[in-house]
Amino acid sequence: MKVLKSWGASGEVVLSRSDEDPEDWKNREPAFIEFDGLPVPFFFESVQEKGNRCIVKFEDIDSLAEAEELVGREVRFSDEDEEAEDTLVGLQVRDSRSRRLVGEIVDFSDYGGNIVLTVETEDGREILLPFHEELIVSIHDEVITLDIPAGLI
Repeated sequence: MKVLKSWGASGEVVLSRSDEDPEDWKNREPAFIEFDGLPVPFFFESVQEKGNRCIVKFEDIDSLAEAEELVGREVRFSDEDEEAEDTLVGLQVRDSRSRRLVGEIVDFSDYGGNIVLTVETEDGREILLPFHEELIVSIHDEVITLDIPAGLI
């Protein structure tokens, strides 16, 4: 599927329609849209069929400007493309608050729509970090900077 254009001023977008019933999309959440080569999870707020297209409202996309950033991007589900895991594994994670490297992503798991990264620290510990679009600060040179909630590292 692909984001074809924005729709209205409240953050809706028009998606090309796949062969499956759009009502099933919510059961397969999250959908992933790539930014800087990395899949970012998005959750459906609403899906409305319009012929061979659908008008979709993603959670936390609430303006025309935010919707415009999605235009032209591919939308996939994790079971369609296992490249999401391959893309994230091996990246270094930096904490946006302390600016220090936390460790390397060694695994990527989807717990019913809750994406979790397993990060191995320099001292060999594994920590679990939530992965959500709101936590991503930047992605640059094989380093993903996350706004890691207090107490997780």
